[in-house]
Amino acid sequence: MRTIGLIDIETRDGREAISVHLFRIRAGGFEYEKTIEYSPSTSSGIELADVAEFYLSLPVHLLNFRIMRFPFSDRQKLKDVIPFELDDLILGGSENIVFDSIVLGESDNNFDVLVAYTEKKTLREILTGLAATGIDPQVVTSLELQCIVTKGNGDIAASLMNPFSLAAEERIAAAKKELASHTLNLRTGPFAYTKDAEKIKKGFKVTAILALLLALLINADLALRFITARNEASSLRKQMRTIYVGLFPADKKITDETYQMKSHMKELKDREEVISGLNPLQFMLELSRRTVPGTKFDEINLDRESVTIKGEAAAMDSVDKVKTKLSEFMTDTTVSDVKTSVEGKIRFTIVAKVRSS
Repeated sequence: MRTIGLIDIETRDGREAISVHLFRIRAGGFEYEKTIEYSPSTSSGIELADVAEFYLSLPVHLLNFRIMRFPFSDRQKLKDVIPFELDDLILGGSENIVFDSIVLGESDNNFDVLVAYTEKKTLREILTGLAATGIDPQVVTSLELQCIVTKGNGDIAASLMNPFSLAAEERIAAAKKELASHTLNLRTGPFAYTKDAEKIKKGFKVTAILALLLALLINADLALRFITARNEASSLRKQMRTIYVGLFPADKKITDETYQMKSHMKELKDREEVISGLNPLQFMLELSRRTVPGTKFDEINLDRESVTIKGEAAAMDSVDKVKTKLSEFMTDTTVSDVKTSVEGKIRFTIVAKVRSS
């Protein structure tokens, strides 16, 4: 059974303390195992060597908050609108912060939304410090904020300014609840967790190459059936053998290159290293049908569930048109990292999710 750890940063007796709550992942949920006091300079890191996943909880004093009202509660719309609202409220604008939102409630057809944010510099320093010890948390949340939102009495703003302390048992209970459904996640935008996506991309590249070579081998095998001249058949077989040995040098016994290549492809699928859910060729076809004049794409990354596109446009309205066209066959389409280049072009990044079939 896998182990998952929640790194809990808190203020204890006026000093910063770091604990790691360890849970076993079982069919019925998460089973608490133990809590260890963590420090990169001690042997506690050895106890985390077998932990499969990490979450990170920030204390409330490292976060800033704004309570806003909107006529909608859709998370994607909130992500699009909140940066513009924060630009007028934060020194330096929303470019210097990373945020997430929590819908508190509804009244008079409007929604109260709690926006939690921290400076990118602060989060980068924390994640860099953890990375130096081999820890890369998938989610950045806050146990203390969870308890304030779910258990707080009266004015939430007052509770955020003067947060109540949590006992050890309460922190463990909050950690278990957070693993099941996190209150917020500040690992977004430039801080998004990418390890799994990179693994999938690598698997996709390997699979694409193997598929191409398999097609070549199959075609070569078909051609071999029609070659009657012994010398030509022998030469083609040698070429197939050379390609196969180059791909799988560890295979010493080669009897049928085509059959053995198919066997390797089946093993690769059994390890779930192949891409599923998004057909790259179909995506490129859909994208080519929705071109916008004056816009070009420099980079397109496909993974199991989403697409990331980086490009350049002549004007901002062209970026909006691209987003609209992508929304015709993708969902949760968002635009980020919009900048103006030295040539006066608009640089942008678009992230969208695969539409469920």
